Amino acid sequence: MTQQKRQQAVRLFAAVLALTALANGLGSNIFSNYFNEVFHIDSVQRGFIEIPRESPGILCMVLVAALGFMGNLWMSVVAQALVLVGLIVMGWMSPGYGTMLVFLFIHSLGMHLFMPLNDAISMDLAEKGKVGETLGKFKGVNTLFSMVAAVLVFLGFRTGLFSFEAGTILPFALGAVTTAAAIVLLVMMVRSMPRGEGVKNHKLLFRKRYMPYYMVTLANGCQKRIKIVFAPWVIINLLGQGADTVALLTIVVHLAGTWLAPVIGRMLDRLGVKKMLLLEALYIAVSFSVMGWLAGMLAGGTFGLRDPLTWLVYGAYVLCVLFEQFNMVHSYMMRSIALDPSEVTRTLSVGLSVDHVMAIIASPVMGMIWKAWGVQYVFAAAMLSALLQVAAAAMTEK
Repeated sequence: MTQQKRQQAVRLFAAVLALTALANGLGSNIFSNYFNEVFHIDSVQRGFIEIPRESPGILCMVLVAALGFMGNLWMSVVAQALVLVGLIVMGWMSPGYGTMLVFLFIHSLGMHLFMPLNDAISMDLAEKGKVGETLGKFKGVNTLFSMVAAVLVFLGFRTGLFSFEAGTILPFALGAVTTAAAIVLLVMMVRSMPRGEGVKNHKLLFRKRYMPYYMVTLANGCQKRIKIVFAPWVIINLLGQGADTVALLTIVVHLAGTWLAPVIGRMLDRLGVKKMLLLEALYIAVSFSVMGWLAGMLAGGTFGLRDPLTWLVYGAYVLCVLFEQFNMVHSYMMRSIALDPSEVTRTLSVGLSVDHVMAIIASPVMGMIWKAWGVQYVFAAAMLSALLQVAAAAMTEK
């Protein structure tokens, strides 16, 4: 690929990531409020509802192996088409609980299929020696437009323009529009770029050499439950806040992440995977323990909604969710230990499936832990999973 075509592809893919970030921010990022306000679920149900939402992650490795002949870009088109179908049904058709779960699954299948493809395409577009920097820049674009989506959600719900009570759920409908635009840009990329080789071997790929990567994805599956489920549930359930408050916190998270992602990318190129995994583990241990301690006091009635300590809960929430910026370290590690570049996408998809096996197990278990012993033990369990990052770092050369 010529330098000019590479730059054109980088610009197009950055636009794709911007549009998909808007769709995610207007869709999946407010699902917790959607479940709470439309279907009135409790903490145990909130844990179990993650099964249809996260089980597509397990199927991801099968889909990538089966559809690999299409190449990463065409698979991305398929992924976004599935997201589009889910958003159309949930946004315009007011489905009942059972129907919602079906199309939540379809939406989630598309989102999860795109995850390893996103990282693989990003690394393919990177210049030699600048993989971490390129991942950081793309992550920064994603984070910036996730923040824009959060601003729209905040203003929409605060002004009454957005509502879960209307026949058309406007943020989901807008997410469908941006997803359709992303599909158009992906098709443009397919037509403007030389066709890469598809995956010739359609067998699922497991190698002992890739064990450190599988370990960090296993840990990440547990840790993401905090970001996606239980940290927002502290804000929604214990503090009684609505979608506008969650969106405002998300704006702060993404504003910080827009700065942090490129920094982590540059540190990754400079320090290497081993040190960055240890830094990630330390960050998770500190941020999760603080959030768990504060949430436990809040649940126990030590302080209330008007207490100044509430602001510390909001701050701890931001720190907890920011850990996702370290995800690029995992993809970079996989690329650095791959025996062959053609194995990267398939192994990323296997790692995503490992992540989601843990997610499906951890979500209901953590929901029951919350109900039986208290919210602080949910955060403690997620914090302990960071030991897998430490172990993976010990197995990594540099």
